[in-house]
Amino acid sequence: MSLTPPDMSRVRRLLIVKLSSIGDVVHALPVSAALGESFPHIEISWIVEEMSAPMLTGNPYLKEIIRIPVAVRQNRLSFGSIGGFAALRRELHSRHFDVALDLQGLSKSALVAWASGAKYRYGYDWLREVAPLFEARVPRRTESVHIVDQFLDVARFLGADVEPVRFPLHIPEDEDGRAVGLLETAGIREGTPFIAINPSTGGGGNKGWGADRFAQLIDAMADEPGLPLVLVGSTADEDVALAILSSARRQPVSLVGKTNLKQLSAVLKRCVLHVCGDTGSAHIAAAVGTPVVSIFGRSNPARLAPYGQGDLAVHHREQCAVPCKRFHETAPVNSKQKCLAPPPVCLTRVTVEEVLTACEQGLARSRAEV
Repeated sequence: MSLTPPDMSRVRRLLIVKLSSIGDVVHALPVSAALGESFPHIEISWIVEEMSAPMLTGNPYLKEIIRIPVAVRQNRLSFGSIGGFAALRRELHSRHFDVALDLQGLSKSALVAWASGAKYRYGYDWLREVAPLFEARVPRRTESVHIVDQFLDVARFLGADVEPVRFPLHIPEDEDGRAVGLLETAGIREGTPFIAINPSTGGGGNKGWGADRFAQLIDAMADEPGLPLVLVGSTADEDVALAILSSARRQPVSLVGKTNLKQLSAVLKRCVLHVCGDTGSAHIAAAVGTPVVSIFGRSNPARLAPYGQGDLAVHHREQCAVPCKRFHETAPVNSKQKCLAPPPVCLTRVTVEEVLTACEQGLARSRAEV
């Protein structure tokens, strides 16, 4: 496809294709804001997996949110069946989209963009698999390092003004009230400063720092006066939370598995600091303006740290310069650079002391912003 942008004054309907995950959807939110502010005449729709859809509800720049089941990921190209994909194509065609922006860059998202029937289809420089066959590639700008800025390059290509960077993450009043109620039930009254800690493993992929080190971190934080600690996370994180509670001398409050995404967003907006691994809550917290200390393994924090907070990311990615298989005698010969350890060496090198130092910096930032 041609890389020539359309005449945006003649565009009436635009589709954003960003299906998952929670953090990635948050990263893409500023695209909707940039387009909505620059082209208020355009009706913007967003197609997303059901799991990540709460990050979009209430977004004032979206006309509609089109939800698709998580089976899209599980069945990849078939979307569960040929009939299911045909139904999706008919549904998208009925909207008469002029432009489709594929911010995922994979086969499944490119097929969704194609199924929209949009004449103009674009993706970013990282298009993979069969995606380049279905859409034009917006080239990488060397100055755009963070993924948020890279997404915004697509909006910039269409002529949108991308400054200031806005995260239209809406928290409904009723969900905010439920979050306040959960905190008060846990003994944290409205207005009380607290630190939220998410020990999540980030959905797998050897991204977890480990329950034992989070427990050590919690005990080391005991000297910080007047700052209760709150564990947050999904039901998938309940096991690691229990492991922390069973070994930490200082018992934090646990809201793990008790909040939906909107309530979690409200909790993170109220805390003075969020401490977590490479997981979605890091980006939610950054989007609502909370300082975030993030613990990274193999992922590149320059590109994927909470936006604007790369200085608070703690990592030892220098360990990734040599294949991790050197640390594992039983690793297969053809394993190359894959992270084979549970956990990887780059994560085990992150110390409690390093995270504590970053927490002190984050708390200082939080106090300065009050």
